Amino acid sequence: MKFVSLAMLASLSVAGCAATTPPNILPAFNPADPVMGIRDAHYHPVIADYHHREPVDPQNWRRLNEQRSPANGGAGS
Repeated sequence: MKFVSLAMLASLSVAGCAATTPPNILPAFNPADPVMGIRDAHYHPVIADYHHREPVDPQNWRRLNEQRSPANGGAGS
């Protein structure tokens, strides 16, 4: 039993060493290269489009669907 598990472990280690390395995805990118320049970092506030909402009672879903439909120029249009 030990021999079988040792043989499996040895084969896995040999297979791991024989694998090729992954290709270089960004070969031209080097952060230390001054030619690359500095990326422009814009500030984007996390809560820019925040709207305070309160819980409401259930409403008529058919009326809500009609109000939101593109035919009426609602939120979906």
